[in-house]
Amino acid sequence: MRLVPVMIVFVSLAFNNASAQNPFGDVTNAPRPDEFIRWDAESFTGWKTELEDRLRDGPGILGTPFTFLYALPQADHRRHDVQVVHRAGYTQPEIHETKWDLYVILEGSGTVLIGGERVNWVEGRPVEDQRPELSGATEFTVAKGDIVQVPARSWHQVTVPDGASITYALINVFED
Repeated sequence: MRLVPVMIVFVSLAFNNASAQNPFGDVTNAPRPDEFIRWDAESFTGWKTELEDRLRDGPGILGTPFTFLYALPQADHRRHDVQVVHRAGYTQPEIHETKWDLYVILEGSGTVLIGGERVNWVEGRPVEDQRPELSGATEFTVAKGDIVQVPARSWHQVTVPDGASITYALINVFED
């Protein structure tokens, strides 16, 4: 007989503890249906064609064969955006103070260099006239389907062999 009251107390405590641990209990449900987005293979094909046309028609960014389109433009209400990037040949190393990069390789292959120091940079010389490199960086060989994370405040560079190209989704995630 003494077991029954103890059992009721135990079951009652277990139930109250489980219901108090609802991880979604305080989440506001305010959906944004216009931001329920799925990009399919047809979307990628259209973007890739436009990106290739842009490189054929112009010098790219900073005089290098690099161009991009926004798949999801920046917005004040979220800390990320999405670009589709197309690179061919040499592109310069870069670094961001508060932005993390996530590369999702869609087509092609290359090398992602992360970390190290930028070398062969001459202060005062036009950016377009320079070809700096990264020294001491960690190298990752990448191909279709690979994902690479680049932390903020880290030098990074995507390289491809001459005559080759790489296309990737770039998810920019901004710190507070």
